[in-house]
Amino acid sequence: MRATPESSGVRTEIEVANTYERDTTYSVQISIADGEGWTAHNRFWLQDVPPGKTGQDAAVIGSEDMGPVPQVPKIYVDEFTPIVDRK
Repeated sequence: MRATPESSGVRTEIEVANTYERDTTYSVQISIADGEGWTAHNRFWLQDVPPGKTGQDAAVIGSEDMGPVPQVPKIYVDEFTPIVDRK
């Protein structure tokens, strides 16, 4: 994971490697915070990641309305759920 401050929020990039033998969907909920009250949340859905491959996604989290964007954002993984295909 990587969190990069931007003018409109924190650009967050996530990657997950599929170590299962079947296609897997990953639900990953994260929080980005500055330790001083600024906190934003997002859930990523990495769908149908093939075995041995890496799924990735990115999003800008938070907004200018929340106050100054953290310059040293902290990333927290709140939930990580793999959903393995049954086929």
